[in-house]
Amino acid sequence: MLGGLLAGNAAQAQTTQGTRVLGLSGGDFTFQSNDFSKRFSGTVIPSVGVFVADNLAVGAALQLGYSSFQLKSLSNFRNNSLAIGLLPWLRYYLPSESRHRLFGELSAGGVYNRSRAREDSFPNERISSDINFLAKAGLGYSYFITPAVGLEGLLSYQRTGGDRNTFGGGALGLNLGFRIYLPTN
Repeated sequence: MLGGLLAGNAAQAQTTQGTRVLGLSGGDFTFQSNDFSKRFSGTVIPSVGVFVADNLAVGAALQLGYSSFQLKSLSNFRNNSLAIGLLPWLRYYLPSESRHRLFGELSAGGVYNRSRAREDSFPNERISSDINFLAKAGLGYSYFITPAVGLEGLLSYQRTGGDRNTFGGGALGLNLGFRIYLPTN
């Protein structure tokens, strides 16, 4: 019984005030290939943060995304896109003594997008770039495999917009990753 109480206190300690957190997650990975086209896309998101109160963390994430599309035809159309974003986030863990923790997360920031399209039949290529606003709200689950490492999944809804006055399209996403919790003592 004493071991169970100590394990419960260790599980709670990951989300106490002053604990620093490092994370890495990824999502939206796609690979598709057939006789007519080939497509690849994916996103990785490293993040850092600190618990400003018990169960409440703030931080920032660097969102890195890449996509490639090739249409196999006489013109051999290819399009490559790169997205780099900085997203401050706020995360709240529901209080629990268990290794299983539920949390909610909000994040918002800017994302720089650059796209390059070209065809073999046309000598020129089209390059475009813009900065979009991105906002996310999600619910997640973290399983602490050790007192300092948690595996997690985050299901979120995101909205993107091309300017400050309107939001663009919405999407549902699933990211999987891990976090390392570094207590101050």
